[in-house]
Amino acid sequence: MPKKHHYVPVTYLRRFADGDGLLWVYRKDDPSRPFRQRPESTGFETHYYSQVGDDGVRDDSRLEALFSQIESPWPAIVEALADRQRVFPTASSIIPFLALMRVRGPAFRDAAEIHLSNVVRVQAQVLNDAGRLPPPPEGHEDLFEKMEIAIDPHQSLVAMADALSTIGNFLGALSYDVLHNGTEVPFLTSDNPVMYYDPSVTDRQMLPYTVRPPQGRVELLFPLTPEMVLRGRSRPVRTDISHKPVDELRTVNRINRLIARFAYRTVFAIWEGSVRVIKENAAVSPVPRFDRVPAPGGGYYSFGQFVFDGRPNKPKW
Repeated sequence: MPKKHHYVPVTYLRRFADGDGLLWVYRKDDPSRPFRQRPESTGFETHYYSQVGDDGVRDDSRLEALFSQIESPWPAIVEALADRQRVFPTASSIIPFLALMRVRGPAFRDAAEIHLSNVVRVQAQVLNDAGRLPPPPEGHEDLFEKMEIAIDPHQSLVAMADALSTIGNFLGALSYDVLHNGTEVPFLTSDNPVMYYDPSVTDRQMLPYTVRPPQGRVELLFPLTPEMVLRGRSRPVRTDISHKPVDELRTVNRINRLIARFAYRTVFAIWEGSVRVIKENAAVSPVPRFDRVPAPGGGYYSFGQFVFDGRPNKPKW
């Protein structure tokens, strides 16, 4: 029987459902045709976290069980934050949850596989330049630029595990407050709800996940409910969680614009009133871009960063 693996936890999405227990789901590929679904019926892929062991047997449950342990304190965390508590027993579980939310979805896993395909492409180009590969067919001299390179999805699971500790340390160094929405426009969320960036640049100049600590500044946003967003900042430094009202519609609209922009494939909403901002940001998502320059001693220096652009077509494994 197919195994549904949710990369957006049901326990998280339930907070964005309406009184009927339904969400508005906006696909960025077709934002003009939203539909309502239950949290259990969206934000998943079949066997997304399945792994095949050395014995050839597929394990569908091990990663899911681990994720469930990290997710289990979440309802209590949200209740404590809604009550404007500053220190509470489950607060230490916020960072593991955020770190997992950053790496468990297609935005991170696709980027990891695209990065690995770029590594293969550069290595092939180096071997070709050194004359260690047969020459490309006539008329296909740009073969190495255009060839599609599929990566075993298991490799992005490995990358996900490797990144958890690094991202957790980064998130743990920030100070947090909760922005309580006092307007009639609810916050959105998405399949890629962990957003961080350099707040010293304009939105137009912003690069997703590009920050320059320790000299630069960092701002993080993470939707908690339609009424609350968690904000992390590199300054000021504090150990408890503060709470601030947000009564300006301009601020709420900017946050929703960033949520829609950072969304990878899907935006989730409790109402239909934010369709305009979703449509305006539907054409772009945070995706990796790679550049390379020849190295003095041969080979190449390869550089990568996240940008807001259209999602690439990832070759199927």
